[in-house]
Amino acid sequence: MEELKRMEVGEFVRRLKHDIEDVDDSKFVFFIGAGCSVSSGIPCAKDLANIWLRRLKKLRKGNDDNLEEWAKQEFSNYTLESAANHYGRIIEDLFLRPEARQREIEQLTEGKDPGFGYAVLAKLMSHEKYGGHCNAALTVNFDDMIADALYLYTHKKPLVIVHDSLVGFVRSSRKRPLVLKLHGDARLEPKNTGSETSELADNVKVVLKKFLSETGLIFIGYGGHDESIANILNELPREALPWGVFWINKDVPDGNIGKWIRERKAVWVDHTDFDELMLLIWNEFKLSHPEESRFTKLMDAYKSTFANLSKKLDLAPESETKKELSSSLNKAISEAPLWGSLVEAERNWKTNPDMSENIYIYSINKYPYDSRLLGIYGNFLYKYRKNYDKAEEYFKKSLEIKPNDSIILRAYADFLSYARKDYDLAEICFKRSFELDPSDEVTTGNYATFLNNKRKQYDKADEYYRRSMEIDPNYVINLANYGGFLLARGNKLGLDLLMKAQGIAENEKNNIVQLEIQFYLFSHKHDEESRRNSLKKIKNLMNSGTRSPDWDFSDNIKKAVEEGHPCPELLSELSKVISEENDIQSLDRFEAWSKE
Repeated sequence: MEELKRMEVGEFVRRLKHDIEDVDDSKFVFFIGAGCSVSSGIPCAKDLANIWLRRLKKLRKGNDDNLEEWAKQEFSNYTLESAANHYGRIIEDLFLRPEARQREIEQLTEGKDPGFGYAVLAKLMSHEKYGGHCNAALTVNFDDMIADALYLYTHKKPLVIVHDSLVGFVRSSRKRPLVLKLHGDARLEPKNTGSETSELADNVKVVLKKFLSETGLIFIGYGGHDESIANILNELPREALPWGVFWINKDVPDGNIGKWIRERKAVWVDHTDFDELMLLIWNEFKLSHPEESRFTKLMDAYKSTFANLSKKLDLAPESETKKELSSSLNKAISEAPLWGSLVEAERNWKTNPDMSENIYIYSINKYPYDSRLLGIYGNFLYKYRKNYDKAEEYFKKSLEIKPNDSIILRAYADFLSYARKDYDLAEICFKRSFELDPSDEVTTGNYATFLNNKRKQYDKADEYYRRSMEIDPNYVINLANYGGFLLARGNKLGLDLLMKAQGIAENEKNNIVQLEIQFYLFSHKHDEESRRNSLKKIKNLMNSGTRSPDWDFSDNIKKAVEEGHPCPELLSELSKVISEENDIQSLDRFEAWSKE
């Protein structure tokens, strides 16, 4: 039979890049075998077969002496190297019931996460430019490494087909990454035995034939021992796979798949290390690394919700439920030695800043190089100690350790804007934070407010407010700020946003946002009853100690005066008290205030 064309792995990667980048209708499908999962901690078929074989002999003979000799008698043509050829029969002989096989597979995959190679593959499959040419993967593996890598390392959620009944959803034109598990899932009827893997369902065959009719097929880390795969490959028409077949492995199998590979004149890339292959792909395609902020944001959201629950609990009336929640909260804090303490510290920023500072100092002594901890302490010093020099010192320490922490960059930008009035450096930090995590609604909204209040770049501010609404239309701070921004421009749509924000702020017991909302309503509502109602709420909130330090209401006051507000001087003085420029007693001279 004619020799296969061989290709060095570097040439293969360069040719793949050329076909994907320079040819509009190119399409490739990856066929992922067990060899790809070895570096992620899951044994390959050969190693599993030999492990199971030893257990099988112990069950049958009471010992594992002379294992290879015994195996040759039980399994014709057995060798240590060819054990994968007998995988199906070995697992069937060892595990007598399907439930036992499934339990074994679940244990093998439990706690295993996709490594470097899968991370790169996920970045390629989900890439904005390249992904449309190679966003599908077929696999006979029982693990979830491809799908998990897409979930963990990218922002694209894959369509995962794990059962015959779902195969109708497969489309070669789908934009979303696709993972088709030909032998099922570790938790849902995995197919392992010879009889189970000997034939694919008819509906799967029909879909695969259609799916592969206009693609190329790239085998990576696959041994080629499944008869079901051989059958479907042999049923493909000659005109299928117009973009070629590439076999990436150290050997070409001798069985039916090997015969098909030779008949198809596939290109043989003699290379076995999945991570090395993906490193070359990462470099050639100039892929980015996974965003660390993706992981920190998940934990930040978890911690933020935890912190919000604790704040709501402080405001809740005494009850049996509150006692139970308090007990649960204290237990949760005790079991999270660092960030649990930080949540406790943040709860007491205003009511007991000395205790909060003691927690921060103790934590920093214990974890002196925790960049996030240093940055949070800097933020505390800025907001509640007004110690700007020391705050800046800790912000800088934090960013020296981890210069790409989008959360601390955003906090530092706020500090530079409001405390230092260094707008140029603040904008650099805002932009850097946004570039690192453009999906963060807090950064996007804070930058919009900076552009509005400090730069007076209203069109650009509007653009970023809109972006923040797209990211999270229910984030109450952005809702309130955008509502106030629109009203200052004469756009009454701002009232609708404020009404929505008011309901959320009341539910979240966010007094600062409620105070800002009521100021906007007092400024821009035209009927006297609405203004009186808002002023009454403002007074109640301010008498309870609520303030919004450094907040700028000047554009709203200017617009309210233009619209004929009856109390322009009261508006101005209210804004100064809310932003902590003046004391609340300065409002007593206004009749409208004294009436409420």
